[in-house]
Amino acid sequence: MYLKNSFILILLFILSCQPVEILKPIEIDTSRFEKISINATQIEVNKKYNSVFSKSNIENQIQKSPINLMIEWNSQNILKLGNENKLVINIFDASIKKTEIINVGAKKYEEKRIFNYELFYLVEYELYDNSGFLIANATVETARSTTSQKYISLNEIEIIINELLILAMGDYINETKKQLSIYMGDYLSF
Repeated sequence: MYLKNSFILILLFILSCQPVEILKPIEIDTSRFEKISINATQIEVNKKYNSVFSKSNIENQIQKSPINLMIEWNSQNILKLGNENKLVINIFDASIKKTEIINVGAKKYEEKRIFNYELFYLVEYELYDNSGFLIANATVETARSTTSQKYISLNEIEIIINELLILAMGDYINETKKQLSIYMGDYLSF
């Protein structure tokens, strides 16, 4: 009897020592996103957005901030094509905010408060001819949000934020293609 109980106890101990699976955060690689070619010899990316330091603004707390992601995508994926014109890209907003909200649909034993993450982009594209006259412009604005439980690991937070950044960039790229096709269609190549 003692040997049988010891065997069961050892077996339970060994089974409880199994490694915990840790999910790796999603890597954000802007080179994998779609590219847009424009008839321009020069592309200038201007960061007009300055982060606001507040309790809800978390740009300085994440590995890859939305402004850096936006600058990187515009620098790598908007390609020059042709021998005239200048494209000026002004980034006015690339903010991400984290706020605590009440979980309206919470069941009896679920958390009553959760976190809401909101990401917002506002970017202006201006195309100038060689004389410096504005020949076309477009403004692109997108927003996306998601929620998470209040008490989760830092790894899970990073996964949620990176997924939000990737999905928001997909929305932004689709909206950019749409707006640029409407207002700068004669100067584009997808």
